[in-house]
Amino acid sequence: MEALRVNIDITSWNVGTRALAIGAVVSVFLISMYMEGLFSFGGVRPETLWFAMLSVICPTLFMGFYFQRLGICSAGKIITSIGLPIGILSGTLNVIPMMSYLTDPNAAWGLTGICASISVAGAMLSVIAHSWSDHISVEKIAGGAAKREVFLICLGTLAIFMLFCELYANSFYAKHDWLNIMSHYWLALFLLSIISLLVLFTPNNQRNYLNSVSVGCVISMGLGVGFSTAYYFSGHQNPATLGAAFAFALIIIIYSSLLYLVSIIFRVTKRKFEADNLGKMNWHMAEIYVFYIFLTMTPPSLWESISGDSRQLEQLEERLLELEQREADRLLKSGE
Repeated sequence: MEALRVNIDITSWNVGTRALAIGAVVSVFLISMYMEGLFSFGGVRPETLWFAMLSVICPTLFMGFYFQRLGICSAGKIITSIGLPIGILSGTLNVIPMMSYLTDPNAAWGLTGICASISVAGAMLSVIAHSWSDHISVEKIAGGAAKREVFLICLGTLAIFMLFCELYANSFYAKHDWLNIMSHYWLALFLLSIISLLVLFTPNNQRNYLNSVSVGCVISMGLGVGFSTAYYFSGHQNPATLGAAFAFALIIIIYSSLLYLVSIIFRVTKRKFEADNLGKMNWHMAEIYVFYIFLTMTPPSLWESISGDSRQLEQLEERLLELEQREADRLLKSGE
């Protein structure tokens, strides 16, 4: 009986036990939402949704708890900072195979909804972790983590992220072309030029290169979305020109989010971690991303959908009345 006793004192749980408990609770939450039909995205297969969510949840929790185990910072602080950027990165990245390989137009809206849900999952991880970021103590003395161990954690996080993104794409018979996505050199120079300008304009007594990189990523993301939106409005009547504007914003968002995550990792390992400042930048990233999604990828509004259905019913009624009138005229003629 002693072996069957369950320790319900959460504060005494180690990192592994806490991670298992969080995974179990999150799984129950997702399953309950799925059983209620809230995750029924059209004709999209259920495993597509699971792989999409896991592409955010697993790498975020992996990095957070192992950074705490190394004594770099508490898991809550790092998860609060990287949850939303990973969600934006995954949600944007997983749009590309949908656009490249999807042959069923009926599944497009469902997959678009899943990509939006990925970003929401990352945001929820940040919000949840923020509530306990100051209450989890670091197990080891800060500063004792080896660079090799940090590199291995980052490599493992990247492998987990790419694995679930690939499984997500394979679930609807698509794939990620990683080399092609990361080979847009001119767009990378666009991002690097913005960061370089920030570094050059920063006064000497306020030099903080990592902060300039983080801010530059947010500014580049905003400028990319702004330029793409302006181009979208100027060329929206020509479908042939929309692809360039859409791809420009997608690649800039991906590059900015990825480099932003790298800057966070360097800031954490070099003890230049400012949670309040990163929280503000995360908020601005969320604003930019939501603005772009709702401007270019939104379905018809509720009022438009209702109005459209009402108009269809009116047209059907008019058609029935017309058929009834024709039938009545035919009967009158036959009776004569």
